[in-house]
Amino acid sequence: MLRALSNTSAEMQYADHWVMDFVVLDDNGYLVSDPSITVSISDPAGGNGSPTPELLANGVYRVTRLVDLAGRYVTTVTVTDHGVLNFSAYVQTISPTSAMPDVDDVKAYLGTDGYSVDDSQLQDALDAEAAAQRAVCNVAGIYPADLRQALLRRVARNLALRGLPEAVFQGDAETGSLVLPGRDPEVRRLEAGHRKLVQP
Repeated sequence: MLRALSNTSAEMQYADHWVMDFVVLDDNGYLVSDPSITVSISDPAGGNGSPTPELLANGVYRVTRLVDLAGRYVTTVTVTDHGVLNFSAYVQTISPTSAMPDVDDVKAYLGTDGYSVDDSQLQDALDAEAAAQRAVCNVAGIYPADLRQALLRRVARNLALRGLPEAVFQGDAETGSLVLPGRDPEVRRLEAGHRKLVQP
């Protein structure tokens, strides 16, 4: 059988070295000497490689790969008569300033559903919500898709509430008024994995 000695799923940065260690055991749990091993690595561009694993000790092997493309890599290790083991890695790149959400991105997100707001107001809302996001989230050099979506939703909420300074929708005699929650649950969901730890 095959047993992974390193994580089978990883998140990495561009130009990192992906290290995959595994051990080959027989049915009794003993290390196997000189097994027949085939390794196949597929990259985000659809390319494939077949590196030769490095022998670390009897029955213990390592495969390494420089991850030089953004996206998902998959490695399949096949050992004759002992099974198959899969590793995966998702690689992200540093987000340049030009990749950060801008006014045009806000317009595309809002669509044309009645938002008649000029660019200066959009930029003002974007700046305010980006600052609010940085205050509660760890925003590193990599700006992932979930934080991007959360920021755009923050801006949409900001603009929608400008006409409701008390965040209250007026109801009728049956339903009464609706007070909007202070925090958007969808924004909280998207930002959950990036929230700063509160110091005691």
